Amino acid sequence: MTEAQEKRKAKRRSKRGTVCHCCGKTLTFCWSCRCGFAICQECMYENEWGMTCNGITWQCPDCSAQNGFGNQ
Repeated sequence: MTEAQEKRKAKRRSKRGTVCHCCGKTLTFCWSCRCGFAICQECMYENEWGMTCNGITWQCPDCSAQNGFGNQ
């Protein structure tokens, strides 16, 4: 394996965290909108009542765009 391939592989493995806009924690997974808003799974559970009405999509509080939960 060349040095360039090793660097690329290491870069893929080291996941950069995403900062949750609600709690401020840096996590490896957050639900994200195209506008840049990100919310972690724990905050999504707490705020699900105001962000979704059908459990299939959620509405971004910043730009009001509809985003899927990925369960369809």
